[in-house]
Amino acid sequence: MDDRIIDFNELKNKAKEKDVDKLEDYMYSLYYEMAEGKITMAEFTQKIYKYMEENNISQDKFLNIQKKLMERYGFDSSIIDDQLKKVGVNIDVSYESIKKTMGFQEKYKSGLENKTVFIYKIKNDKNNVEITMEEENVIIQSEGKIDLGDLELSDLLCSYKKVRGDKLLSIKLCENIKKYEY
Repeated sequence: MDDRIIDFNELKNKAKEKDVDKLEDYMYSLYYEMAEGKITMAEFTQKIYKYMEENNISQDKFLNIQKKLMERYGFDSSIIDDQLKKVGVNIDVSYESIKKTMGFQEKYKSGLENKTVFIYKIKNDKNNVEITMEEENVIIQSEGKIDLGDLELSDLLCSYKKVRGDKLLSIKLCENIKKYEY
């Protein structure tokens, strides 16, 4: 690119020190709320997205602010992945993949919700099922038939109902599901 051409996107997405300071202060306040049990990790994430929206911060600018924040605490964002791989932790998290995820979330934000779910798998002589539990909603799915007489499954559902304050659970059975790779 010609040195005389100004890339306004680059200027718009540049992380300024005041942006870094402001985000750092906000994140610390959220960490304190989380430590006090006032918010969950999902709510923390939702508040960060809301912060980005209210402050008109694009994903690119947010990632640049995060990089500066990491540098402030001595982290070199370019070598973190390599360091993790050297000790046997192979995670495929790059700024590019984070950017894609955030872009997806922004595109479909009107229909997406961040929720806390529990997933439990039972594989025994009666069932091979995956149970997804979110608030009072339970989904039991299997590639075969589901045996509701399974004691392990019954025990799990009874225990979860107690956790939910004996509220009525809405249970969906998904039998003979088909899986395919896309």
